[in-house]
Order: sequence, then structure tokens, then C-alpha cells
Amino acid sequence: MDQDNSRKEAETHSREFQGKDIAPEIFRHVPFLAPLNEEQRGALAQQARLRHYAPGELILEEGALGHDFYIIESGSVVVLKRIEDGEIEIGYHGPGAFFGEMALIQDAPRSASVRAETAVRAIEISREGFESVVMQHPAVMLAVMRELSRRLRQTDQNMIEYLVRKNEELQRAQEEIKQSYDVTLMALSSALDLRDTATEGHSIRVAKIALEIGKEMRLSDEELQVLWRGALLHDIGKIGVPDRILHKPGMLTPEEWEIMRQHTIWGAEILKHIPFLAPAIPVVKYHHENWDGTGYPEGLKGEEIPLMARIFMVADTYDAITSDRPYQKGRSPEEALRIIREQAGKRFDPKVVRAFERAFERIKMIR
Repeated sequence: MDQDNSRKEAETHSREFQGKDIAPEIFRHVPFLAPLNEEQRGALAQQARLRHYAPGELILEEGALGHDFYIIESGSVVVLKRIEDGEIEIGYHGPGAFFGEMALIQDAPRSASVRAETAVRAIEISREGFESVVMQHPAVMLAVMRELSRRLRQTDQNMIEYLVRKNEELQRAQEEIKQSYDVTLMALSSALDLRDTATEGHSIRVAKIALEIGKEMRLSDEELQVLWRGALLHDIGKIGVPDRILHKPGMLTPEEWEIMRQHTIWGAEILKHIPFLAPAIPVVKYHHENWDGTGYPEGLKGEEIPLMARIFMVADTYDAITSDRPYQKGRSPEEALRIIREQAGKRFDPKVVRAFERAFERIKMIR
């Protein structure tokens, strides 16, 4: 037997007890029925029906036309609202509470579903039965309208609170994803550095330095995140450089140098297929461009070079000067500062150099 037939049988069985075992006093619990006198409550009870619902049973369905109003005698129900990916709980009712009151004043689709949470014993009042009482007591209709207005405001507030909660949950989930991405990127950058033992730890250090410069240049949080990711992966294109060139102890030949210079282009090609890393491409592709136009791969000049690449260029140079290499010991931070100042307007954007100077005391502490 299908659910519709079962429901019809249940309703037919309930109607056999119309007006029986319904105490008129229960209507005192309903604000807009409280003004009814004893005779009117008795008349309404005679037109009411007693319903029984099993746990989980659907009492009202959102979108279905409604003609009846319910008062809970025992048990509890939840009020549910449809959303794109399912339903949300927007209310809870227990003994003495009521629902479906909109059906008393208009023949409109139900605005929400109601489902029995426990076994429910409810009194059902039809619009026709209610109207017969209202004819004798018109003030009841004004009370109904006031109560409907209050309930609608509460429903709106519940929806707002739900949306706020979902937004907070989404933000937390996005933050967790970002943190997971960044942990992965740090591990990848460390792996890239290990391929070139001369630069071990370089990517994370230079990323931290770049962030300090970026903060001085008042980059937004989103821009700083892009700068961080680009800095971590600036040399990812070196994956394509043969070990015989990458680890060559002496000077590179012109042909080898041409291959080495391709790492910026190869890195950009890798990142363009990863949507969340695509914004970091300018750092990866243009971090060897010089302010005076003598860099590569495109020989960009001045502000043609993306700002984040200009920031990274200064950070990268500072770390290269101050880090120990197999062929030379790192110089002091102050010596690196002097060299970078000398190159302002040549290799480096003067504005970036000034930001570097302002952040210098913090940058010196990065190891």
C-alpha cells in the first residue's frame, strides 16, 4: 500500500473521532483563540479532528495547498524549509504550540514542511470550522493577523541566522582548504629546493621576505596570499632544466644559459592549468625582469613588470646575497641593503626598494 493511501486511511480513521476526546481548554494556549468564550471553544472543538502521527511522518508539505490548522496536544514537530541542496530546520514546536495558521485566511501553498519528530497527537481545525466561529467572534481574525505577522518575522530571522551560520561554515571550510593548499605548496617548494642543494630553504625564506615588503606597500590580504604562493613556486619551472645544467659547477655556455632562462616560461605553463595558482603566474614568469628592461623572458621595463614580480625580485636578491653558497659565504644584511639601494632604478623599482628599507629590521630576523 503506498504512502498516499495510508495517509488517506489514517485521515478517514481520524474523522470518525471528530469532536471526541478534544478538550476545549487547549484553545487557551493559542494566543488568537484565547479570547473565545467557553461556548465558542466548545463549538470549535466539535469541528476539530484528532490526528495521530508517527515519528518521522510528514504532516504538512511545503508547496501543497493547505486548508487546515494544527495544535499539538502531545509530542513535537520540526519545521523544514527547502533549499537547493536539501532542507533546513527553521523551527521546533512542542505541546501547546500550533502551526499551519496561514491556511485559516488564504488558500495558498504551504510555506514550509512540518514533520513529526516524536509520536504526535494533534488537533486539526479546518478553515470552514474556524470561519464558522469567526462569524460569531470577528475580533479573532485581527488576533490571527497579528500572530501571523509575528511568526513571519520569526521565520525571516531564523532564515537570516541560518544563512549567517552557513556563511561562517563556508568561510571556515575555505580557510581550511587554503591552509591545506599552502601546506602542500610549502612541501613542494621544499622539494624543489632540495633538488638544488645550494638553495635549500630559499623559497620559504624569500616568500617571507616578499610578504614583509608587500605589507609595507599596503597590498591587500588577497594580494599577499598570491605573492606568497608565487614566491614559494617561483622556480617551479626548473623541473624542466636538466641536472647537468642545474648542477653544473662552472659557468654555463650560451646554449645552456638559454635553456636555464626558459624556466620562467615553463613555470608559468605549469601554473596556468591550476586555477587557484593562476594569479601567481606573474611572479613565476617575470621575476627575472629588470626595472631598466635588461631582464628576461620579455625584456619588460618599469611598471610594465607586474608589481608582485618587482617585489619578489628585491626579496630574491636579498636572500641570494645573504645566503651561504658552496662557492661563497653569504654577506651581511647591511651589505645586501647597500647593494640593493645601489640598484634602485636599474634592476629594481625604487618604490619597492623604499618599502624594503622600511621593512629591513623585520627582514633581518628571517632565517
